[in-house]
Amino acid sequence: MNVLPPLPELVAQFLQRFVHQPSGQAHLARCAADAAFARAAFEDICRRADAGEEVTDRVLVKLLPHRDTPFNRQRGAWTASWAVINREIKLWFQNVGWVPNEAAWRDIAHNLLRLLRTLEQGPQQAALDVFAASPLSKGFRAGFLSPALRCLRPDLYLVVNAKSRRTGNFCLALWGEPREVSMALEHYLEANAALRFVLERLKPLGIQDADHFDAFCHWLCDRKLGGYLARKKVEELEDGPPEEEIGGEPEEEPAAWVVRHMLSRRNLRTEVKRGRRSMWTATQRSSREWLQDAEPGDLVFLYQASPVREVLGLGKMVAAPAPVGEETRFEVEFITDVLPHPIPLAAIQAHSTLSGMMMASPRSGVVLPIRADELPHLARLVVDRNPEVREALAPYLPFDALTPEPTSAPAPRVLDLAAWVEEWRRTSGYPDESDTREAQQREAWARLLAKEALDRLTPEDFRPVYQLGLLGATGPMPGLNRFFLEAREEELVHFRATLRDVLYGEGRVEQRLDRVLDKGSPLTVRGLGEAVLLKCLALVQPARFLGLYTLEGDHGKARMMEMLGLPALPGTLSPGTLAVRSNDALREALAPHMPMAAGLPATQAMRRFLHWLKARLDQQLPPKELDPAERFLHVTSLRRERLEELCALLEHRKQLILYGPPGTGKTFIARELARYQAGAESRCERVQFHPAYSYEDFVEGLRPVADPQAPGGLRYEYRAGILKALAERAQAAPTERFVLLIDEINRAALPRVFGELLYLLEYREERVRLSGSGDLFELPSNLYLVGTMNSADRSIAQIDVALRRRFHFVRMDPDTDVLRRNLLKWDVAPDVCDWVVRGLEGVNARIARSPGREFCIGHSYFMDKDLDATRVERIWRHDIGPLLEDCFYDSPQVVMELQVLFDAARPGPVDMAE
Repeated sequence: MNVLPPLPELVAQFLQRFVHQPSGQAHLARCAADAAFARAAFEDICRRADAGEEVTDRVLVKLLPHRDTPFNRQRGAWTASWAVINREIKLWFQNVGWVPNEAAWRDIAHNLLRLLRTLEQGPQQAALDVFAASPLSKGFRAGFLSPALRCLRPDLYLVVNAKSRRTGNFCLALWGEPREVSMALEHYLEANAALRFVLERLKPLGIQDADHFDAFCHWLCDRKLGGYLARKKVEELEDGPPEEEIGGEPEEEPAAWVVRHMLSRRNLRTEVKRGRRSMWTATQRSSREWLQDAEPGDLVFLYQASPVREVLGLGKMVAAPAPVGEETRFEVEFITDVLPHPIPLAAIQAHSTLSGMMMASPRSGVVLPIRADELPHLARLVVDRNPEVREALAPYLPFDALTPEPTSAPAPRVLDLAAWVEEWRRTSGYPDESDTREAQQREAWARLLAKEALDRLTPEDFRPVYQLGLLGATGPMPGLNRFFLEAREEELVHFRATLRDVLYGEGRVEQRLDRVLDKGSPLTVRGLGEAVLLKCLALVQPARFLGLYTLEGDHGKARMMEMLGLPALPGTLSPGTLAVRSNDALREALAPHMPMAAGLPATQAMRRFLHWLKARLDQQLPPKELDPAERFLHVTSLRRERLEELCALLEHRKQLILYGPPGTGKTFIARELARYQAGAESRCERVQFHPAYSYEDFVEGLRPVADPQAPGGLRYEYRAGILKALAERAQAAPTERFVLLIDEINRAALPRVFGELLYLLEYREERVRLSGSGDLFELPSNLYLVGTMNSADRSIAQIDVALRRRFHFVRMDPDTDVLRRNLLKWDVAPDVCDWVVRGLEGVNARIARSPGREFCIGHSYFMDKDLDATRVERIWRHDIGPLLEDCFYDSPQVVMELQVLFDAARPGPVDMAE
């Protein structure tokens, strides 16, 4: 608990550390300038009003305190240090319903001016009561009018705002005084008297006048300067009524924050996935000023500003932002994972209320504020697309802010399960040979995980359990793989004890799962997650667990429950309870239709049937229009992080080359990337380089033209090549993006093909004179170049060093994760999928050792929707085999070794216990 120094010591620190320092002198000078502005504006407005001029806007803009922003400075508003208004007060009050229409503002401004003129003569409670009782005063509190009164009569009035109220109530509580400071407008004179009492008591300690008192309140409550009251949270000492019972304006300070950055500088999605905290630095003046109001625990929306432009996560301020030189540093703790459905900027701009918020317009700065009236709408937008974050957002919002609007619920899917099961049995041939092999493998693994055998379990025994797709895939487990590589013997003992507790411990299964999945539990094992644990349970309890190991995702249990029309489980349940109840709900729904067959557990048939049914129902769904990013991810099977990385690299240099061994999808991905970046097929051009390709084909060259008037009937003129023609189109449409795809870019003599364009690739917007036509030519900034390069062909010349420096290079290696995801999506048999994936990994690991990874086999060879064992053998015999024979023409024994490695991955029942 923070302990405050005695009040005399606090005042001494204030005088020494603030008032007598340059920052304190600057604050006092700012207050003096604010007071001079207000006095001059008041005299001018009174003179104009007496002359019969319309002064409504002048009263609202020049006598009410506004924040110091470019918008307010541009319109000549009073940007005071006691600011309570961020932007346009008319829009603010009308949006929240305090002012009915535009016409009412004339009466409001007239009454405000009359009240100020009356109180300038001296305190008059009757005049204040008349104004406060009027409907026109709704929303106005002491913080709106007291700054102007303090500037007009500093001998009579003090500012009543959040800082002075906190300071005043703190001092009064220390002295045992029964009075308190209220923010309500009708109690302003009482609050002012209480603060003047505090000022008189502080004068013997060194607080000289109203200016010093304002500075003391600012220093005592500002976290950058000392923030004793902010750290102490002296609201606990204040016995006054809660703010919401007083009425009037909402919280003056921002209600939440937007933390944003360009993808080319920081990848928020990657940072959210790497850890739970992230450090930020604000250098812009606007961001640093906003951060003065930030407090520990404030809600943060993480916004990726380019190129996707979307809200993709939530966090909170860990501590008060700290100024360091010309920077302000702050730390954000992530309170959610990456949102499954990020909120694009277009959705915010299209929102009737949010379209005016700062984030909806292009602005510089790492930090932007979110007003209290904007926060519920933005939160509703996030929750509507991501219901799982409702609990994380709820503490920051009013009680009913996230209450969904009444809508007609969609009719649940109604399936004739008996008919679908009958069709599945008729068309699938269940049980077949692969199902028998799966059952045999399950029995072998069950013996491995038997209670009496767990003490002998080794990482080599356990890895196939979760790495093979037999009996259902758990997905990649890099964390668990790393744990087994690094684990000491005592850590392996702990792993076995944890697995024993989950499989055979006390209590219900969901309780045992929760004990391990709780990150603070002593049973937790690094990398051992829900999917692996559920697969182990399915091995030892096959009568209960289906072999679906994840809750979310396109093939998760939640999706399967929705497909069968089962009600969704409450999100408030623990992870273990969700995992078990979703499994039991699916099993109970299918049990009447699927008894045990051929000695195989019914759950094995249930898993096969659910995957089959999903594929059939997905074929019946009407095609949905995907946004460009979703389409790219869907057709390429790449992760979103990979797309963001490629886009960031393209934005940085405008030129990008994908390189790697053959069969890794370079051309396909480059074609889709060009389409995504350009936004339309019509703005993409493609060309394939070859040894005969030249500068004349690429930039410009002489071409014969039939002309009867010319000697010989021919004349020659310069014609634009593909690059120059596309550059001219890009210059004519500067708001659009154009992409040139160059396939096999290193097959041509690149210095000869590019010529003087080598200079323009680095210096866009500059011009060079072409050597042929003599025309001045430039590469516009909205023209992008994407190339592909096969790195395995040693007959191809090396890339010119100068040209290499002007491109970003992205390596495309064989990706078995992409291969596995696609084969499972196409419902390829799990044993065939495992054979291909594990075989390809083994072969490539051997090739990478010698002669090198440039000669690895690409995964595209096996990207076949109808892949089966026969096709795998055919692909190896007629596609991969000849390629290996060419690579190892002088080492035929290596080709045989690689074939043996690939065949060894063909799965069959193996008793690991033996």
